[in-house]
Amino acid sequence: MPEIDGERLLGRLDAFARIGATPAGGVNRQAFSIEDRGARRLLAELALARGFAVFQDAMANLFIRREGTDATLPPLLIGSHLDSQPTGGREAMAKLIQTADARRIAFVECARTRAPTRKLHVAGALNSRQ
Repeated sequence: MPEIDGERLLGRLDAFARIGATPAGGVNRQAFSIEDRGARRLLAELALARGFAVFQDAMANLFIRREGTDATLPPLLIGSHLDSQPTGGREAMAKLIQTADARRIAFVECARTRAPTRKLHVAGALNSRQ
C-alpha cells in the first residue's frame, strides 16, 4: 500500500504558502486576487500532471475530475477552497494538501473507484473583499 510522502507533502505546503506569503509568515490570498488565481493555477497544473481533468464553472469554482468505472453512478464530491482571510495562516493549506495526497494514493496509485470523483474548490469561500 502506498504511503503519504511527508517530504513531498511539506514541499507542496511550502509551494502554496509562498503564493500570497506575508512578512509575518502568514498568507494573504483573498478571493479572485492575483494570489488566489496563482494558487488555482498551481493546483490545476498538479492535477493535470497526474491525469485528472480540470475545469472551472461560470462562478469560477474549480473542479478536478476523475472518471470511475461505472459512469451511471453519481460522482463523489469533495470540497475545499484556496482563498484565505487577509491574515490567514500558512497552515490553512495543510488540509488541502493532505487531502490531495490522500486522493493521489486512493485514486491514482490504488484501484480505480466505481463512482466518478469530483474535487471542488469553491471560489470566494472566505471572501473578505469589499
